[in-house]
Amino acid sequence: MNPSLSEQRQEYRLNASEAVYIELEAESDEQPGSILLSRSTDLSANGLQVEMDRALPTGHIYALCVQLREPDQRFVLSGEVKWCRAEHGRYSIGIALYESDDTSIEAWKQAIAHRLHDS
Repeated sequence: MNPSLSEQRQEYRLNASEAVYIELEAESDEQPGSILLSRSTDLSANGLQVEMDRALPTGHIYALCVQLREPDQRFVLSGEVKWCRAEHGRYSIGIALYESDDTSIEAWKQAIAHRLHDS
């Protein structure tokens, strides 16, 4: 890992491979948007890192759904792509989560805190 990236982290992270669904906007009014499936590589209260087979542009904001296996929970979230880099033919993407009344961000933060406490 790039040392400068790890030094920028300001909170505890969990190494976790969980399903993350990312909603892409429709390219036109006639076509529906699409959903991409990715896997998390780490999670925190305010962000996550995912791995996928395509790049996402930095600065774009996406609706997300994170599916935790233990316990079985789903979280509807919103986040901005902060960075994207190619690694071994795949893309590693850092997403900062937004505080929003239309999401389950508070429940997400509680779930991450609970996992950190148990680890």
